[in-house]
Order: sequence, then C-alpha cells, then structure tokens
Amino acid sequence: MTITPDLLELPIYVNLIAVFVGALGGAIRAGEDEHTDLVGVLTLSAAMGFGGGIIRDVLLGNLPPAAIRTPEYLLTAAVAAAIGMGFVYYLRKLGRFLWWLDSMIVGLFACVGVNTALLKEVNVLPAVIIGTIASVGGLMLCDMLQGRASSIMYVGPPNAIAGLAGAATYAILASFTDPVVTTAIATAVTVLVRLSGPLLHVTVPQPRKHAYELRLRKAFSRAREEGTLPEGVADLAPGTGSLAAVTVATSPDPEPLDDEDDAPTEVLILDEYSPGLGHASPSEEWIASVEEDGTERE
Repeated sequence: MTITPDLLELPIYVNLIAVFVGALGGAIRAGEDEHTDLVGVLTLSAAMGFGGGIIRDVLLGNLPPAAIRTPEYLLTAAVAAAIGMGFVYYLRKLGRFLWWLDSMIVGLFACVGVNTALLKEVNVLPAVIIGTIASVGGLMLCDMLQGRASSIMYVGPPNAIAGLAGAATYAILASFTDPVVTTAIATAVTVLVRLSGPLLHVTVPQPRKHAYELRLRKAFSRAREEGTLPEGVADLAPGTGSLAAVTVATSPDPEPLDDEDDAPTEVLILDEYSPGLGHASPSEEWIASVEEDGTERE
C-alpha cells in the first residue's frame, strides 16, 4: 500500500487545535499544584502542548522541531496557558470535562504523530509507534518536570493503549478517507478505548501480578496436597480483578461473645496482591516458604 504526501497533508489548524488542547491541559495540571508559579504554568503548558511533537520530530530527524520553527505553535500554547491561568478555578471543577479533554489530547497527538511520520515516508508500523509516543510524550514530560512517577508506567486505565489504538486507526484509514475525517474517527476510537477504563474497569495487564498469582496457585496446590495449609484456610477466592486472596473459615458460633478478650483471632497468611515497596508481603513470604520446603524435599 502506497501512501502519498498529498493524501495525508493535515491542515495547520488541526495541529494548532492539538497544541491548544494539550497546552490547556498543562495549564490546568499546573493549577493543581499550589507551588507552581507563572513560569511553571507556561513551562507545563508548553510541555503538554508540543512536548510530544518535539519528541516525534527528534525521532524523525525533523530538526529543528516544527514547534520551534513555526511561531503559531508558541502563540497557541501561550493563549491556552493564559486561558488556563485565568479560569483554572472554574476548570478544576469540571472533572468530567477534563477527562474528555485529556482523552482528546491523546487522540489528536496520536493522529498528528502518525501523519507526520507517514509524510516522512516511514513505514506504517514505525509510524504507529511514533504516533503512540507522541500521544503520551507531553504527559511524560510533565510528570518528569513535576517530579512524579509517569502514570503510563504503572497499573491504571489504558492511556497509552488508547493512544496506540488511535494511531493504528489513523494509519489504517489514512489512504481511504479525508485526513480531517480520519483524525475525527481515530480520536473517537482513542476516547472509546480510554473510556473502557472507568466504565468496564479495564486496566493494562501487569506481568508481575500474573507471575504472583501463578506462584500462589502452585504453592496453594502443593500445600493442600501435603496437608500443610494454614489452619482456617479453606480455598482460593475466585479472581476479583486485582485481588488474589483466600477465604478463611468463619466461626460456627454466630453469637457474639460477652468478653472481647475471649473472641477468637484470625491471622490471614495469604493476602491480596500488592506491588510492594522493597519488602515481601505475608503471602509472598508464605509462598517462598512452601517453595523452599518443596526444594528441600526434592
């Protein structure tokens, strides 16, 4: 499939809309931090407005980046920053609006990123990757500037996956429809994929959690076969999203006790999965002990 530059040329206003929406999101993000001053607002607006575009242009060798060559980008980001600073109090109350705004940012930058890559005669697959990077590049830069762990690196809604979906949609439809129509469709796909997070509780798979659950099931099966399960442990609970816990047998006597000191205490050996911060959870310690016992017997 041959994709010609004439077919793909996006109007300049589409690029400027992407910069404006991104810069407005950066200004609102800056307004959430009580320590950010005027320079900080302008910096975050610029990072969100064309940070992803700069990363895209560097990857494509399009130097100096378009955001620096073209003054319209800087002016658009400045106007968005001014609006964000002037109405940050009101905009912060529009939580649902901000979510849709953020979703549009991801979709628009994915489309512009793929479009720019295809204009450079990059193959479709690398173009999709560049579009995905451009869609979340500004967000990553803002996280770095604010000293935060980047949200796309940890468990959460499918933000980067939404950008990938939008980029792939644009690349597939690029040679069949008008660029503006393609951008609208790809942005809508991005929003729908991102919407699956809050509506359907979809999260990006976490390899370490999957490995933990496999170890838990194997350790539980071995302990049950050997009769070494902790007292009171009945069976593994069914999967409940991020939980991998066990159920504990309840007391057969439902009547409350008069003396609280006489109440039986239950110690949960196996708990739900948590990422952990440099230390093992009780469940991981129990799994390790079962695996160690099994190794010694072998």
